[in-house]
Amino acid sequence: MKKLKKMLRFSMISALVLVVFIFIFRALFRLIWNFDILSWEPYQKIIDFWNKGGNFNTTKDCSLLAGLVLMPVIWLIASYKLYKYGLKKFLTVPIIKLYRRLTRPKNMEIEHVTIRNLGSKDKTLDEIIADKIKEHGESTGLGHTSKDLRQQISAKIGENEKQ
Repeated sequence: MKKLKKMLRFSMISALVLVVFIFIFRALFRLIWNFDILSWEPYQKIIDFWNKGGNFNTTKDCSLLAGLVLMPVIWLIASYKLYKYGLKKFLTVPIIKLYRRLTRPKNMEIEHVTIRNLGSKDKTLDEIIADKIKEHGESTGLGHTSKDLRQQISAKIGENEKQ
């Protein structure tokens, strides 16, 4: 039942996005290429041109073809993003990302971050100390008591956490 609800929700969102995109794409294609995407005649001209051995070698022809191929891809991606994030986040995320990119100082940009020696946050200090003791071996050597060894390991862990 959940899958059916999800599929129904996605199909409704896709249909709404399709209606909006048809108006947007129709206006863009008419403005740029004088091509009506809702009429069959321009497609028939392209098919006849191709069947007669014509080549799409100009930038305008290639961009028209790329636009026609990318229309369904853009529609499906936008439908999925709207389905996943909702309308408010779908509309505001690009604006927020652009704002952050424009206002963020260049010296704050970090190319690569390496995080190491974090270990598990679920362990207590005593468990970490016990693991370190096992790691260094069970024998503590002459003159060392387990309390002294625990204090040394605790101090070492404290130093590592400060770094």
